[in-house]
Amino acid sequence: MSYSCRVVLVDDHAVVRTGIKLLVELTERYTVVGEASSGEAAIKRVASLEPDLVVMDIRMPGMDGVAATRRIVKRHPDVRVLVLTAYDEPEYVEAVIEAGAMGCLSKRRARSDLVSALDTVAAGRMTFPAHVVRLLSNARSTSQAQPDSLASVSEREREILFLTAAGYTADEVSRKVHLSPKTVANYRTSLKVKLGIQSRADLMRAVVESGHLAAMLRTAGFEGADL
Repeated sequence: MSYSCRVVLVDDHAVVRTGIKLLVELTERYTVVGEASSGEAAIKRVASLEPDLVVMDIRMPGMDGVAATRRIVKRHPDVRVLVLTAYDEPEYVEAVIEAGAMGCLSKRRARSDLVSALDTVAAGRMTFPAHVVRLLSNARSTSQAQPDSLASVSEREREILFLTAAGYTADEVSRKVHLSPKTVANYRTSLKVKLGIQSRADLMRAVVESGHLAAMLRTAGFEGADL
């Protein structure tokens, strides 16, 4: 079977990268085309190798995984980042989402859940462990004191924005909100103009900064899910 997705692994511990590589390549759906031990090296590897997916650690010497993710997603919007971390506090999760990551997974769950998480991200969907979703839903947003940039958005627009940010296509959104795909596409175009947004990462940044991350996760169906 030929590989369909190219992956770059980023972690400052070679032993961890070796273990992840074995898990990934046993599926035969992915191939690891490169590795990096720092955020700076990750940016260079992604630029030269043009992978489909990046598995990114957060805590590394020099540039951390959040900053590296932000730069990679900005320069290569088609590259999808899954953060693999030992830190699942709400502030860390909000930071990686704001940076443009498609999801996160605890290193403790990598052996059992990594491949499933990669499959979800490769399909263009966000993924989070259920306990992380609960933490985010229960935590007070770190950005609540900031002005609500979504205050001018209607309830219907907000629903479509949340589903779009979570990775749903126009056709999938249309089925969920019971509108035609053309109407959904018009809503999405209008939202981009209204909010000055160009990419999915920009949408997620607006959601996090406005304090609506928990609401977005509920709308997208993550609440209580066993991911």
